[in-house]
Amino acid sequence: MELLSINNAKTIKGEKKGYLTHIMYLSPHKQNSKGKNLCPNASVGCSTSCLYHSGHAMFDRVNKGRMNRTELFLSNQKGFMFKLFSELLIVSNKITEFNNIVRLNGTSDIPFENIKFMDGKNIFELFPEIQFYDYTKNPKRFDKVLPKNYHLTFSRDEENDAIAFKLLKRGINIACVFDKLPESYKGYKVINGDEDDLRFLDPNGVIVGLKYKKATVKGGSEMNKKAYESGFVIKL
Repeated sequence: MELLSINNAKTIKGEKKGYLTHIMYLSPHKQNSKGKNLCPNASVGCSTSCLYHSGHAMFDRVNKGRMNRTELFLSNQKGFMFKLFSELLIVSNKITEFNNIVRLNGTSDIPFENIKFMDGKNIFELFPEIQFYDYTKNPKRFDKVLPKNYHLTFSRDEENDAIAFKLLKRGINIACVFDKLPESYKGYKVINGDEDDLRFLDPNGVIVGLKYKKATVKGGSEMNKKAYESGFVIKL
């Protein structure tokens, strides 16, 4: 079982700009045997319209792989982190035409900067040569100095809208899901976040606009309805 994958339609777009993204997908929210919430700040709209329910998530083997990784993380965090370390070591030493970048929270929101497991260092400190990035709904993560090679974008939803725009005033980028992408919103420039996933290249103080991705699993129609009714999707 591999933790990192390079097979993702959106991250593949980054290859045209010279970046190869290695991304890790776990089971989001409380979708694990221990009921542990790996997306503790997720709103109702977010959890019901999660990308976990769209794209390749319709395939059982994909969900099984995500669940297996999650169960390993929850049952043996030390073993999980050493496996992640070994895979990142390969990424770091791999010589390709691309710049290797890593996103650890593809469908989770774990503050890996808080996990010290080797010589008192976290995974970012152990691989300073690798550019890491993620999206998060945890505003407290921006109240401390993050590793220089770790970029975070805050994800806005129907419950944290006020917090999101306070962070935006501080120059922290926020990601917003729209029914259609505008050029600007509430006086801030909106960039197209669907063109690639290279958030660490974005200018500061902008909104990363994302078009809503419809759920394709069983019951998807109801999930899509809730995404709009809850206010998770910004309707223009």
